[in-house]
Order: sequence, then C-alpha cells, then structure tokens
Amino acid sequence: MTAFEDQAIYPSAELFLIKQFMKREGFHPKQWLLGTGLREEHIMDPETLVSLRQFDIIYHNIFRITNRPDVALALGSSLNLSRWGVLSIAMICSQTLGSALETGNRFRSIVRSRFSLVPTFKKDHTEIVIEREDGMSFPLTSSFSHELLICAMQTMVRSLVKDRNVFAEVHLNYAPPPHYEDYQRYFDCPYSFNREKSMIIIPNHLMTRPLPTGNPITEQQAISVCKMEAERVAQVQKGDLTWMLRSEISKKEGALPSLDEIADRLHVTPRTLRRKLQEAGTSYRRICHEHQLQLALHYLADPKLKSTAVAHKCGFKDAASFREAFKRWTDMTPQEHRKRSRRASFTAPVREALTLKSAVAA
Repeated sequence: MTAFEDQAIYPSAELFLIKQFMKREGFHPKQWLLGTGLREEHIMDPETLVSLRQFDIIYHNIFRITNRPDVALALGSSLNLSRWGVLSIAMICSQTLGSALETGNRFRSIVRSRFSLVPTFKKDHTEIVIEREDGMSFPLTSSFSHELLICAMQTMVRSLVKDRNVFAEVHLNYAPPPHYEDYQRYFDCPYSFNREKSMIIIPNHLMTRPLPTGNPITEQQAISVCKMEAERVAQVQKGDLTWMLRSEISKKEGALPSLDEIADRLHVTPRTLRRKLQEAGTSYRRICHEHQLQLALHYLADPKLKSTAVAHKCGFKDAASFREAFKRWTDMTPQEHRKRSRRASFTAPVREALTLKSAVAA
C-alpha cells in the first residue's frame, strides 16, 4: 500500500449501507470493521473519512466472515446511489440517465472507483466499457470487484430511471467463477464470460430518458461541490503535503496539533514535512496562523459568540492571546473588526486583511 492509499479522504456514506447489509447477514460492525481502526460510532458520524486501505480491509472481512461466494453480487445489489454522498445528488438531479452516468464517471476519483467507464454510442444502444484505472489494484479478485461494481450500477440505474430492466447485456473479461450460476439471480439480461472487454450495454431509449428528479439548478450546485472534492483528492494523489497539511489542521476546532502529530498522520517524518514546507515557501507556523485567521473571521461574524469562545475555537488558550494575534495580523482588535464589519464600506479592507501582514509569516 502507498501513503495515498492510507489517506482517509473518501466519504463514509457507504459504511451505513454496509452496516444494513451485514446486519441482515447476522454480523456486528465490530466483525467487519476489524483491523480498520474504525469503530461503530464512526459509521453514523458525517465527518468520518475513510481510506482505500480501510475499505479494502472491510471487503476482505466481509468476504471472509460471510463465507458467501456471491457476496459481492449481493452487497453490490444493496448499495444504492446514496453511497456516493454529494455526487449522488448531482446524478439524481441530472436531466437524463446519460448525463447522470457521465457525471458519475467524471468525478469517479472522489468515490475511489477502481474503474473508468468508456461509452461508445451505437444506433440503438450504448456500450460502456469497464476499464481498470492505471495503478489501481483490486481488494480481492477481478471478479469480486466487477461483481460489486456492476450490481451497484444496476441498482443505481434502476433507481434513476424507475425501471427494472436496465441492462441489455453484460460482458465480462474473466472466466466463469465457481459461483457463476448465481449470476442468473442478479441479472435480468444475458451475460457472458471470457470476453475481450468487460462491458455493459444500455438501450438508448433509457440513456436519453428524462429523469423524474432532474433539476439543473441543484445539479450545478452539487457539481460545484464535487469539483472541490475532486481537487482535494487530486492534491492528495499528487502528494501535495502543504495542501494535505491544511486539510488535516482544518478537521477540528480548538488546540492545533503539533507538527510531529501532523507528520505522523501524513506518513512522513517531521524533518521531511519541514523541508517540503520550506520548498513551498511557507512554514507550519504560517499555515497555522492563516488557518486561525480564517476561523476567527468566520466566528467573529456571529455576534452571539463572545471573544473568549472565538479564541477557544481558534486554538488560543485565552482571549488576551487571541486579541494580540488578531491585532498583529490585521491591525485591528477583534472588537474593532466586528464594529467595522457592520458597515458595508468595510468590505474591501476586510478582504485586504485576508492577505495577512508580514507578521503572520514570522
């Protein structure tokens, strides 16, 4: 596993669906979360993020404890569109099935997909070739990953178009697994093995059918969030330690973690982290100050919060140290900032303050 695969950066909505599936199978979360470092309470926490490695361990556990050869088919069929979080909203609000699938494929990086979907449009149908992403390994076997993906896609498409018969054919590029006879219970269309490429075929009358939940305004709002999420994942994939550090320190309010703690989370040595930050023209101290200022400006906008509470949320031990730092960064005390913020004419000076004075870099 690489450091990237150990980064907890993916939404955890799928954990709730897995919990429901495994409960029906008669298993407790402790059993299928074994070895992940996750606990049952993390499943219901919307702030929980999960790594590729943790998901792979979960799939291994499910395969091992259920002792069901067809478990990937069954699990995939139980994973509805909600597993993809905000991307689900973008797809549900798409105008047609074709545009929904295009959006899902476009932002596949934020849902850790090991496959890319390459469509080819024919006269009466669309052939969607399933190709493994470069550098991506399978958690168990090729057949397990294909079964999970295709059954989940079938469930998703059925929910989008409100129709049961959605695939015309399914082609699979692997030999029939020992449980191949189980496939007939999960697919309502012809399927075949040992094909040159894995592929699903969808009739064009479904691809172009308007979705009953289409809403272009909500779709664009959700896509905007997906773009930010895709950028977040891309920065982690590139190993951008500066960006990853900012992401780590922004996860919680209050006292900031030490550089050593952050380095441990990012799977690098403190020395390497310091060197990378220096190469990027910044420092841990500067990034922390920038983070604290952004938090301060956010919380000072709430007139109900006293300076002491804002100081605590920003990681300061008391209001006096917070006041001193804020004055150094902006040439204003927190109280002066609040007074000026009530005036519309102060919009520009506030923006200028965000650039930080040289004192922040000290």
